[in-house]
Amino acid sequence: MNQLVQFEAQPSVILEDDDIAKVDYDSEAEADGFANTSRVELFDTKELKVQRLEETSNEYGIVRRSLVGGRRDLGKKVKVVGIHKKKYDWSEMDEARLAVFRVFAAAVASRNGGDANIKYGWYGGSRDEIKEIMMYGFRRFEHRGLQYGRGVHLSAANNPMESVKTSVPDSDGLMHVLLCRVILGRPELVNFGSQRDQPSSMKFDSGVNDISSPTKYVIWEHHMNTHILPVYIISFRIDSLTGMPSIRLPTSPRMGINGLMGRLTNYLSSSKMVVIKKLQHEYHKNKISRPGFIRNLRAIAGDDVLRAIVKGL
Repeated sequence: MNQLVQFEAQPSVILEDDDIAKVDYDSEAEADGFANTSRVELFDTKELKVQRLEETSNEYGIVRRSLVGGRRDLGKKVKVVGIHKKKYDWSEMDEARLAVFRVFAAAVASRNGGDANIKYGWYGGSRDEIKEIMMYGFRRFEHRGLQYGRGVHLSAANNPMESVKTSVPDSDGLMHVLLCRVILGRPELVNFGSQRDQPSSMKFDSGVNDISSPTKYVIWEHHMNTHILPVYIISFRIDSLTGMPSIRLPTSPRMGINGLMGRLTNYLSSSKMVVIKKLQHEYHKNKISRPGFIRNLRAIAGDDVLRAIVKGL
């Protein structure tokens, strides 16, 4: 059965079963997935034009389950603190953003047999980046998203962990991801390590890492504020990234931590590199352990990037 969520002044949003990872853990795990907070204010709702969802609402439950899905281990480690929904009817500028998205959705649909191929996609970043996107939209960052070409990279709705790993913890240890509506239109395959910044021809609208079962979406920079519509901010804590495959970082002089930092700048945004370099400084000062440094590095850089660097040695 489809999961239906109504939005004021915008079309109804449907989360298909395939878009939400199946939930099969017990009620105890469900309860563990909620952070014990006293409604701590996470964002300035007036500034961002967002509304905090009530934890008892059906909409909150649907969005939360779309993050933790059916993984019992993840459901117990991810502590959702709050969910905010963008209210596009609270300002004229946001109404215009929604109108632009609708116009492009209709245009893409008209040239693709009536189907704009709109999906949900996750985007992880720092708290400041998430705030900026909600207020002004996406912008081009130095070194942004080179893993699959130059553009905005989102993970598929049923693959939220990829965006969780690219989220940057804030000063309170909270992480934040966006759940967005994405116009894919007719996608084409984009290989890992691609340096492209546009589609190979006008007949394609977006990129994916796998045509039959994509887990990553690439929206080219010239479409990043017409083909992506941020809908929710999900704020959460995560105990650890245990349960994911381990990665052995090189320890030889050929590629020490400093060498790794140099290569990471080719893949990550400047905002993420600032956080990583701060962690590196704390590691060298023995303020955090090597396992702790690696755990945080994986959360920020993502395993795909680290594997690519290690394999390239």
